[in-house]
Amino acid sequence: QAQEQLAGGATEGISLLVHPESAAMDGDSAAGTKGKVNRVFGRQQEPEKSRLATAEKRFGLTWHELHAYKERMLYPVLPTCMAVDELPKDISLCETSFRGLDRCIVQGRIHESTEHPYARMQICKPHWIKFAKCTKRRDELILRSVRKWERDYYSALDDPSRQEYMEDIDTKMRYFLYAASHTDDEGKRNRLEVNAQHCAMRQASLLNPRMSLDADADGGASASV
Repeated sequence: QAQEQLAGGATEGISLLVHPESAAMDGDSAAGTKGKVNRVFGRQQEPEKSRLATAEKRFGLTWHELHAYKERMLYPVLPTCMAVDELPKDISLCETSFRGLDRCIVQGRIHESTEHPYARMQICKPHWIKFAKCTKRRDELILRSVRKWERDYYSALDDPSRQEYMEDIDTKMRYFLYAASHTDDEGKRNRLEVNAQHCAMRQASLLNPRMSLDADADGGASASV
């Protein structure tokens, strides 16, 4: 089942990010409106925004980072011809840490109070750190496997096919960047930018086969922790 989910994430990652209604992001509206400056009788109400900024500084985590975990859970996009079963079986897909963080966020919403509206930032931060580290490592290992597979595949192509293959990667990269520039959702924008960065790393790996497969591995991280 996990492998099927990975295949779905690889082939449908674009549509999930561009069409958020298809991603079933429960509670996203709550995450998106919290801390926004509202207008009452034409005047901005700053206290809520100030309280959020204070909480984010105190906990070292932004509200959007915490609630963008479903976008972070999306897997890197695999090359069209690469099968999911060609990835190493020992790569953790981070399902356990995802469920732990998801439960914490859901409970935080249920028990949210006006006195402590940002309590989940403190309570769920340990879960978020564990999940962020897991997905960072997962994406690095998947991208390493992709680059290894892609070098063998690319080397077997004739010159016209190689050029077409590189152009396809470039087209995907430009699309991700275009989509990222046309979304207001910070989590989706970050994920799209990471996908574009992965395309650039794949191109560089193919152009320089002697480059270590671990080169720029940290660049594939979806966020720092």
